Amino acid sequence: MERIADITLVKITYETDAIGQEIEDEEATRTLTATLHGISRQEWAMAAQTGLNPQGMAFLRDSADYDNEDLLELDGVRYGIYRTYPTEDGGIELYYRRNIGVNARGEET
Repeated sequence: MERIADITLVKITYETDAIGQEIEDEEATRTLTATLHGISRQEWAMAAQTGLNPQGMAFLRDSADYDNEDLLELDGVRYGIYRTYPTEDGGIELYYRRNIGVNARGEET
């Protein structure tokens, strides 16, 4: 099953604090239209074996639209992009997973 949806790509930049720890500096976001697809059983099994929680794939028609963002936001939920795959027609597939845990700001993800 596939659907067209607006997604928000989030790029996080980090800075180093006084004791050498990387801390989140700022977020840059952009909204794009993508085609959302489910993932195959093989993709799900491969990702799950490495401890990931795969959710789906977003296809962008132009690979230039992707600038190595860390996160994908869809319907108010943030997902981590764990793998990308450029296609022969110049597009790019973004495979995303559910991030589980607490971020640096103490917010549940």
